[in-house]
Amino acid sequence: MTEKKTLRWRSGLLGLLLALTPVAVLTYEHYTAVDTDVMLNVSVSIRTISHVRIDKVGDSVWESGSGSGYLVASGDCEVWTNHHVIADAAVIEVFPRGWTRASGIRAEVVNATPRYDVAILRMEHCEGISEARLGDSSKVAAGDETYAVGNPLGRNPDSISRGIISHTERFASGLTPYLQTDAAINPGNSGGALFNHAGEVIGMNTAIASTKAGANVGIGYAVPIDLVKKVTAQLRIGPPSWGDAGLASIVSSLTPDEAEIFKVPDGHAAIIVTKDPLQGPSAGKLKARDVIYKINDVGVTAAVHAMRTIASYEKDDTIVLEVMRNGKSETVDITLEEGWTAGEEQLAEFYEGHLGMTLEMWTDESNERGTFTSPVITKVQSLGPAHKAHIASSQRNVGFRGPYMVSFQLDVKTVSGAVYDGEYVPVSTPGEMERLAEKAYKETSPLLLEIQLWARNSPMDLETPLNHLGTAFYKVDPSLAAALAAGDENESFESAYIESEYHAETGAGHSIHPARQD
Repeated sequence: MTEKKTLRWRSGLLGLLLALTPVAVLTYEHYTAVDTDVMLNVSVSIRTISHVRIDKVGDSVWESGSGSGYLVASGDCEVWTNHHVIADAAVIEVFPRGWTRASGIRAEVVNATPRYDVAILRMEHCEGISEARLGDSSKVAAGDETYAVGNPLGRNPDSISRGIISHTERFASGLTPYLQTDAAINPGNSGGALFNHAGEVIGMNTAIASTKAGANVGIGYAVPIDLVKKVTAQLRIGPPSWGDAGLASIVSSLTPDEAEIFKVPDGHAAIIVTKDPLQGPSAGKLKARDVIYKINDVGVTAAVHAMRTIASYEKDDTIVLEVMRNGKSETVDITLEEGWTAGEEQLAEFYEGHLGMTLEMWTDESNERGTFTSPVITKVQSLGPAHKAHIASSQRNVGFRGPYMVSFQLDVKTVSGAVYDGEYVPVSTPGEMERLAEKAYKETSPLLLEIQLWARNSPMDLETPLNHLGTAFYKVDPSLAAALAAGDENESFESAYIESEYHAETGAGHSIHPARQD
């Protein structure tokens, strides 16, 4: 090639590059221009505390949890989240973007269902929170860009992670055809929104796949927003409802090759009944080793598919099962029962006084529990003022002293004083604390309790003494138990919808875990 031709070729290539540069820049800018404020302004963090229960050594205990959600209707202050985020919640608090106060906005459960892991909350107020724009998950394709917003680990609110859709219909567990994404989802992200590039909600972040060590492996699952919209429309009408044949725990999948050995025709997969149904709609109609290969003339592909098909029918519907029994084909009619079972409502505990906790003076000459100059918190009553303020009681544990198993004091919490109307008041007896709480109640004034924590440096070393570890302050609104029992309007946001928490595991050393932080 001559020098003249070489120069001409280089000039032409340079001209082509210069001509394409604006297109490349515009394309890059278009691809990267994402309004994350739209996503953050509709998203909220959720904090819960469970009802108080009595543990094996007689102490009152409760658990805290966290999750995420997003506002869908500002008129009703309606937030959508996962059922498992609020499944055992006695108190629910919502924290909008940039919220700086220690306590959040109270919320109540409108309705919830464990079937698809969806819940509707209603906040007391929602000024300043934007409404989410709901997208169309049927248009989502593998490779689409995604953004997961939430509160990972319960300590990182207003967090965004970016990824792609890696699968559009992943039946990881249960009945839900999840969107699968590699956007980072961690405990605490449950219930948060999965957005597309345009800032529309395309899913509800729900679960993650992890190793046995609990590590995130880049596989997260979100309930498609089209399904969430369908479920919430039903939840607005009333309790969740679906048909149930009573088979979920007693069937196992058969591949077509395995089903063929049972003489299932036409290469169908199937499910096998593993034991006689003793109760429910299938009792007396199906038997152990019955092989079901069709439901209402629809071929069965696996156990989860069969349960999903049955659940698509309503209570009192009759389904026709095609069954191979002892090598012969039979049809069995099953009339479905209600698949939804409501949990027992848990009410506020009665308590005396104005704080909802029991205080005692400990003077123990044997030093088993220790001697303290301030009242010791020995019990906390469910949904009382102390419980709502996240105050925990002193705790015992069980351990070995020589060859004997004994109970011992794990920690001690004492009330050493309170701040009332700007003034610090020391407390040395339960009576002093109660009189101050009564005064604050009559003045409708909060108290800031000063609580001291005592514990062993080595919790299981029973021979070491309890040492002072620190001081914490808790804001408490004194009230009477009678007000709770009477259904005081000011306490209308305290009840919670109680259902069983959804959890499932898969094989190959991986588990599917709800992305909630406990």
